[in-house]
Amino acid sequence: MPAPRPDIADLLEVAIPPGGKVIAVSDLHLPPVRTDVSGRSCETLARHLAEAPDRVTVVLAGDVVELLGFPEATATDIMRAHEDLCAALLAVIARGGQVIYAIGNHDGDLAWDVKAADAVREMTGAKLCLSADLVLDDGRKVRVEHGHQLDPYNCFHDPRNALDTPIGHHIVREVIPRIEWLGRGWVDGAHEMADPTDFPSFVGSRMVYRKLGRHLWWLIAIPLAILILVRVPLITSFRSRYPDTDAWVQRGELLGYGAIADLLMLAAVVGILARRAWLSISALALDERGYGQNHAARQRAADLVADGYHGFISGHTHHPQLAATATGFYANSGSCTSVVEGIGGRFGLPPAYVRNQQICWVEFTGDQVDLVSARVELPGATRMERFAARGRNPHSDTPVRVASWPAGPDWPPADKKADRKKPAQNDPLVQRNAQAPPASRGPGDLYGPRGKP
Repeated sequence: MPAPRPDIADLLEVAIPPGGKVIAVSDLHLPPVRTDVSGRSCETLARHLAEAPDRVTVVLAGDVVELLGFPEATATDIMRAHEDLCAALLAVIARGGQVIYAIGNHDGDLAWDVKAADAVREMTGAKLCLSADLVLDDGRKVRVEHGHQLDPYNCFHDPRNALDTPIGHHIVREVIPRIEWLGRGWVDGAHEMADPTDFPSFVGSRMVYRKLGRHLWWLIAIPLAILILVRVPLITSFRSRYPDTDAWVQRGELLGYGAIADLLMLAAVVGILARRAWLSISALALDERGYGQNHAARQRAADLVADGYHGFISGHTHHPQLAATATGFYANSGSCTSVVEGIGGRFGLPPAYVRNQQICWVEFTGDQVDLVSARVELPGATRMERFAARGRNPHSDTPVRVASWPAGPDWPPADKKADRKKPAQNDPLVQRNAQAPPASRGPGDLYGPRGKP
């Protein structure tokens, strides 16, 4: 007799009431023990849901409970540690709304574990599915999927089979913990990388800032000491008190300034070599970087829109995005967890991989779709990394609307989309942006403490 399976739809149709609002959020990766990061995400979302209209539809687009990284934990343990979010979701249902949970790869156990699925249903009131079609009052549809099935490293052949473990499962559970243990102190946060396939660049950056950087203090200390020593005779008026030493003092000054020049040249050479070493290592990236990871989802959005869909929403990559594709839209809900991503270095330095908490979601009412995003700086970066990344974060530290469809603007901005690389010619969003004029920006499009991103 086969083991019982959870009652989960492959594709769930969800009717959206006229004028109803939809809020789609994904990738919370809630751990079994509440942390500052998970607590901040749940508090922010709970507060936002409390302010939402009564008949709101909340879509949890996968990877909400972290069952992959904590195989010993249960869904009940995780939800109990974040009861404020559970209470907010139950309150949505009590006000006449609905909660939909589209399963991802980090919470893929819900597709075959009856006990875990029942716990999530009971504590959140959610209807579980593998993907969902949001049916608007005029019949148009918006497809919502987590997006891991478009990722060759994390897709399932049979999501209902407990023995189906993609290579990404083994990397998360076996490889990354070992790497972090062996390289503790300088590869911390590898499991939180927004671009896991960019691991070589991450290692190269950390070697520059956390290995080499620790031994470069003398490039500052020694020139400073020499400068003080050669200036001591001038400060104490050795020349006036001991006229016979004037020639020796002059030679000392020349020697000191020469040493400073040599050390500065050495520092420049070390900096150039460090950058060249990082460039060589980063070239070994295993797959698309940055927003290039959304390419498969953008192509799926184009295909769905061609089939009559209004739009497509996914998550998984932790790279929030909103832009038009043909007559519809593509939206990526980003994540609500900590991410380690490269922020471009200053003065030609390698990018610094620093931890930030990302808080993002997608919401739409009728024909308007908005992307809300924020970044909260987290501790752990070295002084050199903070210096290299200073002023390079384009996000607000509080959730603000950064993009809107169809009026615009898109997110990310055009100069960020290709991650500073030439975009793919067959990318439907790139083709659309190349043909369309820049979107006008209204006075209320972008706002927040840091101004426009």
